[in-house]
Amino acid sequence: MIWKEFNGRGGFMKIRSDFVTNSSSVSYLVTFNPEMAEFGKLVKFNNFKDDAKNRRIYDLLSQDLSSTGDLLEKNGNAIYVKQYDFSKKPDSTFDSSFGVPIDEVDFSSLGDDEVWSYIHGEYLVNGRLAAELKGFGSLQVPRDKKALALKHEAVCKRKLVAGDLP
Repeated sequence: MIWKEFNGRGGFMKIRSDFVTNSSSVSYLVTFNPEMAEFGKLVKFNNFKDDAKNRRIYDLLSQDLSSTGDLLEKNGNAIYVKQYDFSKKPDSTFDSSFGVPIDEVDFSSLGDDEVWSYIHGEYLVNGRLAAELKGFGSLQVPRDKKALALKHEAVCKRKLVAGDLP
């Protein structure tokens, strides 16, 4: 609920009295099947011969997942899984962040942290991972289940009071 209070300078300020959360904090489970990823890399991308951007993204993700992810097996398929937690604003870069068309950005000259920031923004937040790299997938999950439950309850209460729930 938002209510107004006189601020002492001839005006009012808004004060939020219900649940407030930092919505920029996110978590994603990222999956990686090495066999499908290698197949996609060879068939779809010709080993990223002329694609420094996807080569860097593929290398960083596959190396990180295979070395620090949890290895699962499902129906004879090796699947690595890892949860990535980050804040959208400071930890994410998007195509529009570079100031030039993305195909003009030299990804081979970017540091690993810059490429990770781009992965966070375009491939996780914007959901491009599975569509652009075979053998990889992502799923957004709650970073803090208790905070999500409280936020859900607050939203439902607001909608109930406003008559927006059946």
